[in-house]
Order: sequence, then C-alpha cells, then structure tokens
Amino acid sequence: MSSVSVFHEKEINGKPYHIFSLLPQTDNSSSSSSPSLFGEEAIDSGGESGDDDLSLQTRFFCPKLRFEKVESKRAVSNCKHAPAITSQHFNKETIEQQVQIVLDMASFRKENYLRHICKHPVLPIFWCNSEKPSAHFKCGACEMSEVGSGYYLCETCQRVYHKECVEAPLFIKHHPSYPYFSLQLCSHSSIYSQSCNFCETPLNGLMVYKCTTYPYVIHTVCALKPIPIIIDHFKRHPHTLTFFPKQAFLPCNICGMLKAFNPTYICARCVFVVHQDCIYFPYVIRICRHDHRISFTYSLPPGMFSCGVCRRYVNNSCGAYSCNKCDGTYFHSRCALRRDLWDGEELEGIPEEIEIVEDPFKTVADGEIIHFSHGHHHLKLEICRDYDEDKYCQACVLPIYEGNYYSCVDGHCDFILHETCANAPRKKRHPLHAHPLTLKVVTNEYDNYEDKGFFSCSACQRYSNGFVYEESSTAGFGRFRLDVRCASVSEPFNYEGHEHPLFLALSPDEEKWATCQICHDNSSNLYRRMLNCIKCHFIICFKCATLPYKARYKHDKHFLTFRKELVETNQLYWCEACEEKIVYSGKGGFYACDEYCCTTLHVHCLLGEKPYMKHDQIISSNGMKVHILRNKTMSRPICRVCGQRCLDRVVLQVKHFAVCSFGCLNDG
Repeated sequence: MSSVSVFHEKEINGKPYHIFSLLPQTDNSSSSSSPSLFGEEAIDSGGESGDDDLSLQTRFFCPKLRFEKVESKRAVSNCKHAPAITSQHFNKETIEQQVQIVLDMASFRKENYLRHICKHPVLPIFWCNSEKPSAHFKCGACEMSEVGSGYYLCETCQRVYHKECVEAPLFIKHHPSYPYFSLQLCSHSSIYSQSCNFCETPLNGLMVYKCTTYPYVIHTVCALKPIPIIIDHFKRHPHTLTFFPKQAFLPCNICGMLKAFNPTYICARCVFVVHQDCIYFPYVIRICRHDHRISFTYSLPPGMFSCGVCRRYVNNSCGAYSCNKCDGTYFHSRCALRRDLWDGEELEGIPEEIEIVEDPFKTVADGEIIHFSHGHHHLKLEICRDYDEDKYCQACVLPIYEGNYYSCVDGHCDFILHETCANAPRKKRHPLHAHPLTLKVVTNEYDNYEDKGFFSCSACQRYSNGFVYEESSTAGFGRFRLDVRCASVSEPFNYEGHEHPLFLALSPDEEKWATCQICHDNSSNLYRRMLNCIKCHFIICFKCATLPYKARYKHDKHFLTFRKELVETNQLYWCEACEEKIVYSGKGGFYACDEYCCTTLHVHCLLGEKPYMKHDQIISSNGMKVHILRNKTMSRPICRVCGQRCLDRVVLQVKHFAVCSFGCLNDG
C-alpha cells in the first residue's frame, strides 16, 4: 500500500471539495464488544486468530506505536521534528520491512516486537461525519479537542484518536493551502513558541505535518481536513465564493490580513476576498477589554481609529468590531476573537441581561459596615495617623500607610481592610481574562491539589494568602487567579513612575519575549503579564507595576518613593536594613526618601521577598503543614535547607525547623 496522499476534487453532499485520497482498505465485517468511550459500541476490523496471523489484524497502527522509536532518531539528528518511520497500515507484504526499519534503531528482538505491535489494535468507533465527541475528549496523538470526521480507540493505550491522526499518510502532495511542496509526517517535540500555520493554535501533540524545505508546520487534523471549492454563506456575502489557491497575495476584506496558508475565497463579481475561517466570524460578541457588547461591521466611518486591543491603526476599508454605545471604539477582527479575550459565545439574537453584582458589604451605621469576608463582626471606618508595620490589610496584605481603613470593632480581633479593598466588587470582568472573576477569601480549606491556604497570582506570579479573584467554573492547575493588587489594574493604567498611560497592547507572542524595563527578569516571561506604553515603548511587568510606589519605613517619618535609578551616580548609597551598598545596574529599583533623610532601602528589604503572605497563618504545601511566622526575633533563625540566616519579614516553619523560602521548602 502507498503511504502518499494526494488531494484531488471530490463531491461531498453534492458540492465539490478538495479531499485527500484514502488508501485501499480491507473489508472486515467482524465486530468487537469493546465499549466505546463515547457510549457506543466500537467496531473491530480484526479477526479472532492469534498474534501470528497479521492479515486478520486491524488495518491501522496505533499512532503512539508509530512514533515509539522516533525519539532515538531525534537524539541522533538533534531536531525537534523527527520524521515518521512506518506507514499507518498493517499489510502482510510490507509489515516485515516496516518492522525492520524500527529494529535498526532498537534493541528488541524481531519476534518480540511483532508481538508488541499486535497488542495495539485500533478500533473505529463511530463514522458519522463531524460528530462531536464528549466535552472531555482530547486526541491522544495531536492533543486537540477539534471535531474530526471519525474516531478510533486503542484498547492497549486506552486512548481515543482522530480518524485523521490514525490514517495519516507519511507524505501529502499538493495540499490546497500549500500546493508547491510536499508535507512529511513528523513526530513533534513540544515547544511553546511554535503554532500550527493553519489554525494558529500551539503544537503540543505527538504528530504534525512539516515541509522539509520551508518553515511550515500543521496539525494532522488541519492537514487532512477537506477544503470546499465553493462556499455559499449568504449571511456573510450574497454571492457564491470560490476557492483561490494564490491566497498569499490577497488581503482579506474581513480581517485585513495576508494569510499565506489559510484557504482564501473570492467573489469576482464584487472583488471580495475572505479567508475560510473569517467567513464564519460571529456577529455579536463580548470581550474582556470592553464593558459593552461589540458587533461586526463591514465598513468604518472616515477618520483615524486605533484598535481597542493592540492600539494599532484600524483599516477603514476592512471589517472590524465596533461598540454601538461608545463612539469611535473599534477592534480588529482577529484581535477581538483572540482566545484570551473572547469567551467563545455568539450573542446575536440573545437579549442583553443586566448583570446584578452583589455588594461586598452592608452599611449598618454611619462609618460602620458588615463585610462579606468578616460577617461575624462589624468594621468601623478609621483614619491612619501613625504608621504601624504590624497593621496590614487582609485583602492585599500590604501595610496601612495612609488614608482610610476599616478595622474590626472587637478589641481582640485585628482584622483590617483598606477602604479601597473593602469596596472591591464581589464579581468583576478583568482585561486579562475572558470570563467573569469572583472575589474569594483564601482559607486553609482553599484547595490547589496539595497546596492549601495560599495561591500564585496568574499575572505577577507572586504567592499570596490574601483575597483572590478567580474564575469559579474552572478548577485545578489551570485555574486563573488574580490577587487584589493585580485585579485593580485597568486600561489605561496610570503608573506613577511613567509619564504616559500604559496598556495591555502586546499580542501573546510579543508579550512572551518582552522584557520588563524595571526588573529585567527573563525567566518568567512565558507566564508574567506585561503593560506597555504605545508612545515610547516602555514595558513593565505586573509584578513591578503593582509594587506600592510610595511606602513607609519604621525608622523614617517620611514616605519613601520607588526609584529606578540613582539621582547622583557619584554618591554611595547604603541600604538601611541590610547595610549593603545599593548599586544601580538598571535592574530592580529601590526605595528612597525624597526629603533630606537620605534613607535608601532595597525593595526586598523594605517589603520582603514575600510581601503578600500574611504572618500568623497555617498553610499546606506539598502535603506539609507550614506555619508563617513574623521574623522579629533579635537573632534571625537559620534555614534548615540552605543554611543561611532567614532575613525576610516572614519565616516558614515546618514542625520545629525554619525555612526561608518556598524554594528551600520544596528542595527540603
């Protein structure tokens, strides 16, 4: 059997399509009683004979087995894309030759490997076109939840695969979206920076198609998906649209972009050009970067408009999303439909409901409230007159520097909230997340697998056991969480250390490689979020942007101001806490008194390495009970793991041992 697939014209439901040719298949009528993962009976094409009778086995390899020995070839070639080494088919005439290719790179005996192959039958489940599987389906080969034309089950691996991934040929010639070169099936080594050139989603699965002469990589489902030659979608365009192969030279009238590998359709009568996926863009949506619904429009009024997401120019001759309530508010089509901004719901024809948000507190008297987080006691409004480093807000975990705050009327309770934190809404939409977030109090029962009583902020990556905003519909490792400080950031963000407003204007790819101009930390750029200035290209991460710009020190009666650099480079500055020299290297910044006190401190010496962790609390990390204690003794404790003095404002105690950081806690 051939392992090369060629796209050609074929009719599906009476309409012409570009479709790859299926290889010859044997007719097997036997069925298996193995239950389907989708609730239907699986159909087995294999016979009842023993392992040696290969002619009666199932027609296709398990994708996992096809790539089982590719890792050794990848190690030799030092390449993240290692070519597949076997066909997708069982075949009595060629199976010996295919197995020998595998054995050339392995130490298995031939008869053992043949027996190993025969333990991987793949069973077709249901064959109806575009049938949607269960909500938890993820293909075992490409790791996508994309709907396929059919599905297979491997009884040995207990995995479900797309029909396209199981039947994927080694080569594809003349793919409609890439007709000039052949595509080769390869094993893929996951890297965060690479996405499918067709659907633009990350390549995290086992197998992909790659061109050996051009940087073009595509999912198997995307590569083998039939492409219609004509499309009738009269809701978007009144005439029939025809597939045009030279799509790289025509900008789309919907998104305004040139997409070299996206199937493009044209209407010669109207001189209308559109990408295949743009045809089905929704008309009415809601995104997290705007307070109202936005709807698609084909044309913009005269004028210069910038996109509300990327802040770049919006072409008046192309389609865009606009807000009917806000004049001059427009969004690029593809910016508005980003996965991190749009919740995926089409709202056309759905009436807009007024969202009722519960107030965070109830007023019981003038200046006295009952807050949802402290319902058993009343809180009274007070004014901060003297700085006390032991008084800190239970929500943001920062000290009470100045202004108004609420404190518990019970003299034995030290519960305190900033006035702004007390007014933080119970539910809110944040520009960093497509779904609404709910404000919660972190307790010892707060569960994140083995970690309880604290969380990691998805924006700044700091640990905190204060209040948290999170999406209530998700759970586990991928849960989106924001601390109160990061949740208060909105667009435009007025950072006191910069003269221009800041925006979340970077795309995910741009943000991934951006460097904060304060801390210059590149280690967490894959996770930490960035704010940038659209006028002077100033970039700052959430970790630095949410640091208090003005803070207090117990031995100085004035406020200390955050600085990025020394004013007088010839003068020596020393940290008041650690008594080490403050040397400006363009990284991290420091705090200094603007009066004549000459007080200077490192950021971590003033705020601590864990500024958002409350002391006198008990948390659970990796199954261990950890006490967070105030580090105020005259003799600093020695860390059990690293052997250094614990200098932070809080210390972690496990049983009767002191640990200075979460890093030491995990290493110990």
